[in-house]
Amino acid sequence: MTHILIFFIGASLLLYVVLGGSDYGAGILELLPMRPGRLREAQKHTISHAMGPVWEANHVWLIIIIVILFMGFPYVFTTLMTSLHAPLLALLVGIVVRGATFSFRYYDAVWDEKSQRVYTALFGASSLWTAMWLGIIAGALNRGTIIAPGALPPAGTGAWHAYILPWLDLYPFCVGVFVVCIFAFLASVYLVGETKDPGLGKLFTQRAAVFNMLTVIAGGLVFLASLLETKSLFAAFLERPLAIAPIVIATLLFVALWKFIQFHNTVFARVIAAGQVTMILLGWWLLYAPNALITTGGPVSFYEAAAPSATQLQLMLALLIGSCIIFPSLIFLLRVFKANARAK
Repeated sequence: MTHILIFFIGASLLLYVVLGGSDYGAGILELLPMRPGRLREAQKHTISHAMGPVWEANHVWLIIIIVILFMGFPYVFTTLMTSLHAPLLALLVGIVVRGATFSFRYYDAVWDEKSQRVYTALFGASSLWTAMWLGIIAGALNRGTIIAPGALPPAGTGAWHAYILPWLDLYPFCVGVFVVCIFAFLASVYLVGETKDPGLGKLFTQRAAVFNMLTVIAGGLVFLASLLETKSLFAAFLERPLAIAPIVIATLLFVALWKFIQFHNTVFARVIAAGQVTMILLGWWLLYAPNALITTGGPVSFYEAAAPSATQLQLMLALLIGSCIIFPSLIFLLRVFKANARAK
């Protein structure tokens, strides 16, 4: 049963990055310098129209991950919520601010230019903030600096060593930048297919190209920053060469992606962009599986940290039943939204 719960964590993480990540990326795109005028307003309208019906639904994947960890892997949940409570709090603040400002901007009954500018600025800034903290948290999971519950930090170090140093370093920061670039890249590719305006489509294509390159550069910085860690990514990949294959596939898919964008096949372009993210996450999983995280006491395996079988069974049944409700509902939501979009 444990492997089924692990599958649900992986699937939920993938869906959150592929769907929710593009929402964060859309906010990041709005932060980019752009002359006031028709294109700026068209971009804002396109992003709001694309996100409006689905941005809240995308958070369900993050909630599922939290629930699975809380119930199915309580040791992992406790460790994360203790050592990483500062970045997790920062992440939560970003999610709340971003959601509130987007709601006010999209659903505000009284349109006011000044308030709209405030909402847009906060929406973009909180999107960047939240994406950055997601990456920092991801980068902190396997550094071996997280204090395991019950373990004491070295004498004289105190709270700084226990709660700040596990995530405050160059490597997690570089992972954060990498995640920001991926989210902005996904949003750019997705938004190409959300507009019929040639000028706006060209703008999103250009931004996809820019963030494509920035993603590659940021990925290289992650590898270089890992040289300062106890164990670098180069050494980790040499120990598990199979994990290199998904990264190579993700890189090769860039060629196919730009072919489809060139021929204006936005559906396949989106699929390939999502496939690249899938390969990156798969490579990450193969690199560290079956470990959920690495603490100062050593790796913490999902299988070792799993709850009793009776608890896992209840959680597994709830997830299977919930999937029969969530996925048809999400598909129905997207179909209705797209039908309304075409009607307009």
